[in-house]
Amino acid sequence: MIKRVTAIFLGLLMILGMSMTAFAADDDDEYVDPNSAQPEIILINGPVFEVTPGKTNTVKIKLRNGSAYGARAIVIQPTFTDIDNTPFTVGFQDNENRISALAPRSETEIELTVDVERTAATKNYPVTLNYSYFNAYNVKFSGNNTIYLKVNNLSGEPDFKFENVTVSPSDIKAGDTTTISGQIVNNNFITLHEVNLTLEGLSSDGISINNSLDSQHFSRIPAGSTQGFSFPLIAGNEIAGGTYSVTLKITCKDDAGRSYDKSQNFYINIIGDKKEEEKPSLEIRNMTEPSGTYVVNQNFQVSFDLANIGEGEAKNIKVSASGMEGGAVVPKSTSIKNIKMLAPNEVSHFDFTFAGTSSAETQNYPIEFTIEYENETDTPTTFKQYAGVNISNPKKDKEDEKEDDEKNKSKPKIIVSDYVCDPLIVMAGNEFDLTMTLMNSHRDKSVHNIKMFLTMAEETTSDTAKTGNIFTPVNSSNTFYFDDITAKGKVDKALRLYVVPDAQPKTYTLTVNFEYEDKEGNEYTSQELLGINVKQVTQLDIDDYTLPEQIEMGMPVNVSFSYYNTGKVTLNNLMIRIEGDVETETRNTYIGNLESGSSDYYESNFIPTTIGKVPVSIIVSYDDASGESVEERRDFMLNVIEPMPMEDIMGMEDMQGNTPNHKVLLISIVLGIIAIAAVIVVVTLVKRKKKKAEEAFLAEEDDFAPEDVDYYETMPNQSSQNREGRDRNEHF
Repeated sequence: MIKRVTAIFLGLLMILGMSMTAFAADDDDEYVDPNSAQPEIILINGPVFEVTPGKTNTVKIKLRNGSAYGARAIVIQPTFTDIDNTPFTVGFQDNENRISALAPRSETEIELTVDVERTAATKNYPVTLNYSYFNAYNVKFSGNNTIYLKVNNLSGEPDFKFENVTVSPSDIKAGDTTTISGQIVNNNFITLHEVNLTLEGLSSDGISINNSLDSQHFSRIPAGSTQGFSFPLIAGNEIAGGTYSVTLKITCKDDAGRSYDKSQNFYINIIGDKKEEEKPSLEIRNMTEPSGTYVVNQNFQVSFDLANIGEGEAKNIKVSASGMEGGAVVPKSTSIKNIKMLAPNEVSHFDFTFAGTSSAETQNYPIEFTIEYENETDTPTTFKQYAGVNISNPKKDKEDEKEDDEKNKSKPKIIVSDYVCDPLIVMAGNEFDLTMTLMNSHRDKSVHNIKMFLTMAEETTSDTAKTGNIFTPVNSSNTFYFDDITAKGKVDKALRLYVVPDAQPKTYTLTVNFEYEDKEGNEYTSQELLGINVKQVTQLDIDDYTLPEQIEMGMPVNVSFSYYNTGKVTLNNLMIRIEGDVETETRNTYIGNLESGSSDYYESNFIPTTIGKVPVSIIVSYDDASGESVEERRDFMLNVIEPMPMEDIMGMEDMQGNTPNHKVLLISIVLGIIAIAAVIVVVTLVKRKKKKAEEAFLAEEDDFAPEDVDYYETMPNQSSQNREGRDRNEHF
């Protein structure tokens, strides 16, 4: 009888122990600091919304509470960076700038009404949505997101483009002829006058015009109509195989006599002879150029595939990206990328990020991609391909008009024509070499008394607040001096820079500032933007822990340890798993994201399923900031033995040779079961209490009133009259 009761007790003890582990894993009723329980209101659509000039537009904004804490009494207020030059007013439909409550992980939608002036300029206008709200503990928080209202006003300027452009035949050999033809489409209601179409990029030993003129003239192209064109071309007799670029350029005037131009590149494929076909031949395919118009410092991407269509391997491939118009467009990502080898029929994908600078004017700018590679005999080959982007900079346009009024004076400009970062991706806390080529882009004027210094212009992100410089010069000051740079002259400058250890992993914009004079003593300033890639160290520390070397079959094994994120960045998708011939309810435990400086505790149980040497592994895995997966594992070898027979257990004697008292054993068993059951009841009651508290918080959604929040709080850039207007839900 005693043997049976003892066996039942051991089984119940194991089941109740596993239940307590499940309850503990599911119990989140620990004390929560009210000031730390911050809901997070985030924008989940946009952020660019297109609006039509001269109309009242409706913009639907989707918001989400991305945290585990509920938010209530939410008030939304829009503000503008430049309120005096904002060509629209913004309001809300049906008091939708006030939201009663937003439960954890839930979403809602609000509608903005945007009245746009008919004369609004074509550009993206930033609007900041400011949020104020309370959590379940009546602690007030705030946040914001920036949206962009995109105005595309075609009524004030012509809209024309190339369509249905074909090269037929598309593949020709040296000495063969082909024809490039297409249409000029006038999409606007404005008539185009004095239209000149020119074919550029021709050469006598490459692609040239075949017994014809390289330009065509059209007196006018009416609104909404098309004009066809055609150019006969011929390939030179000595031209090598490859892809060659030609440029179609339109210049025209509108009804008021204002001039406009537009260019676009097209490509002709030259087939080489048999000897050339046995060599590598690279070409750019599937190039994706930016569409629309971009303002200064607004990032855009150009991507393409680089394919080896030849018969041999291409080695030491170097892909360089640069803007061609004196620093008006610069790379924000790494401007040079290298590949060791590209086999025949192999394809590699490239992405480059660019942005227009303050020196850009409102026009289309070309972007140049240079491809350099070698064949098996180390013979170098180079070719170029181009993309285009439309940049809008009204401020620069006004400055240019002012300069034209002031006797059409031109000024010299210093640009960074090339730069190399070694290594390409810099580890935070390390040093790196930066080599720049400075160029005076003016064709006539030299510059003198040149001062150069570096600053870090951090972009607005959701990261923590930025303080101080990310990059610091090593063994030198932050200011450098040059006597002079002649017209079209260049000067090389090499720097050694240090990256602060706590820099976030991303591409940083390093601003190069210039102050200089011309020969008359006139003072000028300019800026250039460089992109520097920074990577951060990840570190996860795990406490030492051990498993028993020998254990009986059927007995549970406990594994527990604390772990700490001692690195500088958040560890994503943290997971702990148990591998081996064992049974467990928590074989895979997903932790989620572990922020820098955070720690947590892990505990689990498992039971071996086989006898003998049983390997068991505890594996901790996570993704670092660059998306790479990292694993840390600890391997153990358990010696699992047969369980001791119950008869041997009951027949054991104590240290003094006495047989255990059966009544005492029975009383101990009953008391142990009662104690474990009591603990489970207490945990259940606590969890029910928390569930009722959460239901009470969500029930407050119907009780929200304006007096719950400081609704009349003064917002930036708004007058007292506007604050009174908000109560009437008038336009901001």
